[in-house]
Amino acid sequence: MCKKCSQFVNNTAVEVAYCLYTLISVIVNTTYTNLFLQKTCRLNCTSEPDLSTPCDDEKSGIMFASEFNSFYRLGMFCLCTIFSMLALSWSDLAGRRRRPLILLPILGLIFQSALGCFHTYFWSWRPITGALLNIAFEVITGGIPLMTLASHTYICDVTNLKNRTMKLGFLAISRTLGDFIGFGSSGFILRSLGFFYTFLLYVLLSSVTLAFAAIFIADTSVPVRKKPHLCQVLSVMQVVDSIKTVFKKSLGRNRIVVSMLLVISSLVFFTTQGENSVQYLFLRYKFHWDERDYSSYVIYRYVGVIIGNIFCSVILSKILEVHDGLIGMFAGSWDLLAALGYLLASQNWHLYILPIFDIFHGSAFTAGIAFYSKYYTSDEFGRLHSFIGLTGVLIALCYPTYHEIFQQTLDVFPSAYFILSIILDIIIVLLYCFSYFLSKKLQNQKPRQKEEVPMMTL
Repeated sequence: MCKKCSQFVNNTAVEVAYCLYTLISVIVNTTYTNLFLQKTCRLNCTSEPDLSTPCDDEKSGIMFASEFNSFYRLGMFCLCTIFSMLALSWSDLAGRRRRPLILLPILGLIFQSALGCFHTYFWSWRPITGALLNIAFEVITGGIPLMTLASHTYICDVTNLKNRTMKLGFLAISRTLGDFIGFGSSGFILRSLGFFYTFLLYVLLSSVTLAFAAIFIADTSVPVRKKPHLCQVLSVMQVVDSIKTVFKKSLGRNRIVVSMLLVISSLVFFTTQGENSVQYLFLRYKFHWDERDYSSYVIYRYVGVIIGNIFCSVILSKILEVHDGLIGMFAGSWDLLAALGYLLASQNWHLYILPIFDIFHGSAFTAGIAFYSKYYTSDEFGRLHSFIGLTGVLIALCYPTYHEIFQQTLDVFPSAYFILSIILDIIIVLLYCFSYFLSKKLQNQKPRQKEEVPMMTL
């Protein structure tokens, strides 16, 4: 019995670590957003305020928080993505060393949480100082881009083609669960503990997560004859090599399919991250919600999202063996309906109906990753995700794009940014249709290639 429990923990360690990282990261980032909002909107405050009292200038606080979540996060995400790209190239050259890349972002959370304690204690520190220091810690440890890409690469390494979609789906469920618990509890924790003790709590939880990941995530690296040098990792040829790997000649006309799938993944990430970065400020301004109202709503919303992700990963992919392209079309269509509903919502009760249509939030992204990963071998996954990281520099434009639309329409039509999501969701569904039918056509034109057997299967 103990042996089976130990095996289960080892087989799910990446998902658990990813869930805990996402949970802590969400609460830390949400707490920072509220910290900067409170420091800006309270004009004569010299110490941590009572959050139950109203702000002196709510709008100025929301505007600064929006700017932080747009331009500052744009710079952070771009730098983290470049760092992640180089790190993943190194992991391929060093013999598929994925575990250090998972541990490093968790270490970064410890630094960020500790910084939050200092920034609260010294309330006179300007918000801009905390924003820059927070970004610096996230950049030098990779942040969420490195954690996400490293976890995806690890899963692709240790699974075969049959189970890969399901395992990547479980990883998506882990992130959804982390978002669910993080967003759902952040408001209540902040109101109960205040800024200082909230950050202190997550210093401790980040340390526990780091210890768990270091103990239970297996080292799946393989020996190499020669360790990579720093100049080799930083070489421009690594970028060129990543591009050549993604669009290798052996793919033939499937390169068109892969190109469309990469565009799909980028667009899905663009819309989901852009919407999520604005949502709290949007609900706070238009519907006058506070931290606890938002947390309660997120709990309700993400219960449905978790069910939707499980349905796509287990029922559609594993049991019914539905093609990844069809799953993507299905999930993208529901995302389109949800975006249209959020655009038109004008009453609180509207918001509690819309999660029914938002149940497959994020499933289109998972389907895209599973779809294109099946065109590559295990020794190419690092370079594949390195290239995806390179495209992430462009994806990061979602932050200023969504926040600029939100700021410009704040007094007229605060939900106008969902118009952009609707347009992109239509493009996503159409691209999934083209990629699915083209891949099926090409598959029928040549015999099916023999499935690669990875070094370890789950």
